[in-house]
Amino acid sequence: MGKLIQCSGCIAKEPYHFRLTKTNVYSIEEVCYYIRHNIYMMQEEVFDREFVLWLRNELHMKETADKLERLIQEQYNIKDIVVTLCCSCDYYDEGEITELIHIMDDLGSLPKYARRKYKGDNFLRCRSYEKALEEYERIFESDEILQAEPSVYGDIFHNMGVAYANIGEFHKASELFMKAYEKNSRDASLAQYLFSLRLCKDVEGYKKTIKDLGITEEKQEQWEKEYQRAAEVCAAGRPARQIERLRELVKNGSVEEYYDKVHAYIAEWKNEYRRQISV
Repeated sequence: MGKLIQCSGCIAKEPYHFRLTKTNVYSIEEVCYYIRHNIYMMQEEVFDREFVLWLRNELHMKETADKLERLIQEQYNIKDIVVTLCCSCDYYDEGEITELIHIMDDLGSLPKYARRKYKGDNFLRCRSYEKALEEYERIFESDEILQAEPSVYGDIFHNMGVAYANIGEFHKASELFMKAYEKNSRDASLAQYLFSLRLCKDVEGYKKTIKDLGITEEKQEQWEKEYQRAAEVCAAGRPARQIERLRELVKNGSVEEYYDKVHAYIAEWKNEYRRQISV
């Protein structure tokens, strides 16, 4: 997990897997470390009955598991769950636990729409795009959002565009990036709108936007460089390399290995896609 952690309690034979960040933990100390370094991602659903069973069966922490089960059943908030877990071992001292409480209190004092945006942003950061979109869409169900500044609307639309772009829905992404730009007037949203049009192969729409908005040649050159850099990164990515490997196998006449790789790659891509649209 990036740090040497001294564990005084039991070490699990089977780890608990935090699905959102694809992280395995083997001890209560590692759970506490995970909480502290992912505090802005902590949500009630992170700790479910599966986690309670893991505490009881793998770490043999019956008392803590019983407390946590009661908290979940009585729908206590995440702060109570975090405090219960962090107080179950000596990994953090009182001051460090108090600091965590203050962070969660600050988050809890935010308007409901802002808390949902935090949640959606965390899903987006972890590439759980469908979950991110669900949270962003729920924001507009609350009357509290009516009090928000237009730029807040714009930033939400922008992040929704990012999510749709990452699942290949470039037309929908382009619509959201333009809505974002209309609300927040940010160059980042306008640039992403233009990039989405290019991915949609909408040449006429791209040219029209450049002309209608009077985008300078300097900005066009800057964004072209950004687009090309992103294309290079994509071309160097694992999926592109896998496709290139398949081409080599076809060229070399390695038919059996080609089909083996095709099946393996498709299974891998399906699993990654399923992870992106769920937790």
